[in-house]
Amino acid sequence: LKVTTTLDSRLQNIAEEEARAHLKDLQDRHATNAALVALKPDTGEVLAMLGSADFNNAEIDGQVNVTMRLRQPGSSIKPVTYVTAFEQGWTPATLIWDTETEFIDELGRSYVPKNYDRKVRGPVLVRQALAQSLNIPAVKALDFVGLPAMLDTAHRMGIESLNRPDYGLSLTLGGGDVTLLEMAGAYSVFANGGRRVPPVAILRIEDASGRIIEEYRPPPGEQVISPQHAYLITDILSDNKARA
Repeated sequence: LKVTTTLDSRLQNIAEEEARAHLKDLQDRHATNAALVALKPDTGEVLAMLGSADFNNAEIDGQVNVTMRLRQPGSSIKPVTYVTAFEQGWTPATLIWDTETEFIDELGRSYVPKNYDRKVRGPVLVRQALAQSLNIPAVKALDFVGLPAMLDTAHRMGIESLNRPDYGLSLTLGGGDVTLLEMAGAYSVFANGGRRVPPVAILRIEDASGRIIEEYRPPPGEQVISPQHAYLITDILSDNKARA
């Protein structure tokens, strides 16, 4: 059989080089491994996939494809919360109070989220809150939309690993395990105008005589969030002024 994959050798080489360079920059933080996935948003093609920094390095379990293993996504999950809020009427100009706030869960437990720099900023716009990756506003956004709605959005965007019944508000800060491939797929939804095309790794399979056994034809994709909301998230994430 002849199998043609979606991988772009040039991009794959770049991924490997960038991973090595990134780890070199993070030596003082004792980072030893890295993974990367690059997708073509409108077709779902996996253009580059780096499962580890060094396949042959047993000290980092280099033969484990980390792109497929569960990890906490940190703040990269926040756009899923905010796009859910947009679906419920919020806009980038919606005002949120970035002040210390106590949340009490159904079991009576207290939760007081902190920003990464331990500071508060008072009234901030959603645009600023997301661009600056502020934790307190993100938790308030999740508290507003509700966990079921946020999880529904995540599932629509292809993040299927978020399937436990006991998540709390820290979910919007990365308190749930997902895979890197799922997260790359979710971000490709934003880049593709709200349409989801599932990731694919094989373009074509031929037999020994050259007869095509199977060939991938990109589907139109499913509109899982509106083009308008996808644009707003992308616009905020690329707004350098809002980070100031």
